[in-house]
Amino acid sequence: MDNNRIDYLIIGGGLAGHSAAKQLINAGSVVMVTEEGFTPYDRPPLSKTYLRGEVDESSIFFEPEIYKHGVKVILRKKVESLDSREGIAILSDGTTIEFSKALIATGGRPRKLGVPGEAEVGVTYFRTLDDARSIRERARGSKAPLVVGAGFLGMELAASLAMMGLRPTVVEAKPQIWSGFMDEKTAMVMQQYFEARGVSFILGETIREFQRNLAVVGDGREIETDLVVASIGIIPNSEVAQRSGISTGNGIIVNEYLETNSPGVYAAGDVANILDPVTGDRRRIEHWNNAEYTGKLAAANMRGSRSRYDFLSTIWSDVFDLHLESAGDAVNRDEELVRGNVNKPSFVTIYLRRGIIIGYLAVNRDYGELEVLNKLIINKFDASSHRKQLVSEEFDLRSLVASN
Repeated sequence: MDNNRIDYLIIGGGLAGHSAAKQLINAGSVVMVTEEGFTPYDRPPLSKTYLRGEVDESSIFFEPEIYKHGVKVILRKKVESLDSREGIAILSDGTTIEFSKALIATGGRPRKLGVPGEAEVGVTYFRTLDDARSIRERARGSKAPLVVGAGFLGMELAASLAMMGLRPTVVEAKPQIWSGFMDEKTAMVMQQYFEARGVSFILGETIREFQRNLAVVGDGREIETDLVVASIGIIPNSEVAQRSGISTGNGIIVNEYLETNSPGVYAAGDVANILDPVTGDRRRIEHWNNAEYTGKLAAANMRGSRSRYDFLSTIWSDVFDLHLESAGDAVNRDEELVRGNVNKPSFVTIYLRRGIIIGYLAVNRDYGELEVLNKLIINKFDASSHRKQLVSEEFDLRSLVASN
């Protein structure tokens, strides 16, 4: 392969890389390089149906026929650096690949706790299929599972362990669960829902150290545990960009076309630092929908399009019998409006800032309603004179879009 230039090199085998591969397969020669030992697979089931043993492992893989015919996959290797002027990628084993255009879709790696004793107790950092395999096996004999982190992934893990008949404890450094996605009142409703199903919480505390069968939190409390799973965020895998002279800063800096400052090199997915057209801020977006979208967009632009990033990223999760969806900004709000019944539960908490709708958190709501809310966020709808209508389920939100 050293002497044969390919058209497209995809670095990373996650959703963004797969999404790009699907678009590029008929546009030229495509090679994907991934550190994992598998062709691309869907991560959301890992913490839910796969962990609980409800689906066969083969069902989580993305369209494996693509990687049998059309896209060559190089497993268990890294791209160490790129020379975009010469179109050469250097791999971890010293081999090279010559390419015309490249996509960096390397995602991220779990952030570590960095506390004494974690190696001795065998803390599992949840990210990959191998991690899910390990946890599923160890959970069978567990009597005291501990989940560190109460973000979307940590809460999914806690729900799945409870559904498997276990009684997990969740430790979270912040004073509420799901702190980046919902307000305090909604978070408390959700916490109580989990507690009623066997999940315990220790909030506002971190793990100080691990001892044999014990986790010691900051205030000195000791928690018995025989299985520790941690999910406290990820660190973007931007090292290949750094070694290649590509601009980085909380990920890989890209423009509205997902181009890096290195000609012919693009970035997508969790590792890409984009300018969000909705919020006007630069940020990395670690969401499934964004990874799929940016993979497609990068591929289109690699093929010659000039399409700008124009997307409202949404988040979804399934825990117990609840389906959650979130979009926009829940952090910079100064007002919340609740539409629906929090006890049913079927409701959506709408977030406002200075009267403008900036985000929402929805539980068991119709997608048509959420599509309307998405449009109101994009349009920066001023709800100052529509508060009563927003909280009334008798009111048709579509009329607000028509009037905007």
